[in-house]
Amino acid sequence: MSKIVRTGVSFPEELLRAFDKVIEELGIESRSQAIQEAIRHFISLHSWRIAEEDVAGAVLVHYSHEEHGLEEGLTDVQHEFIDLVPSALHLHLSKSDCLLIIAVRGKASRVKDLLKSLRRVGRVKQLTHLIMPTY
Repeated sequence: MSKIVRTGVSFPEELLRAFDKVIEELGIESRSQAIQEAIRHFISLHSWRIAEEDVAGAVLVHYSHEEHGLEEGLTDVQHEFIDLVPSALHLHLSKSDCLLIIAVRGKASRVKDLLKSLRRVGRVKQLTHLIMPTY
């Protein structure tokens, strides 16, 4: 088992109240446990950006299929990164809006390149991602 290190952290009062409310709603046993979970989540979200490691995750692209050439451009980018994109899912949100969920698995640097390429395709409404190290 790892050595436990105690530390002190300062919070604005309203932030701590909101945190405690979420802890209670989730049934987490202690504030320490919740902070550890939050730190692990923060590391997962961001560590892949600074290391050359294997990662996996999903890229979500919200767009209008009425935007000329956009769907074709998004598909072309996926084919450029065929080594990284094992699967994609297309959801119809409304008559004009779609959500593309692109599964990714590979090197962090390739995921960064994929995200840049997707942003260059055209006018997407929103592009977000959840990428995690696979260690």
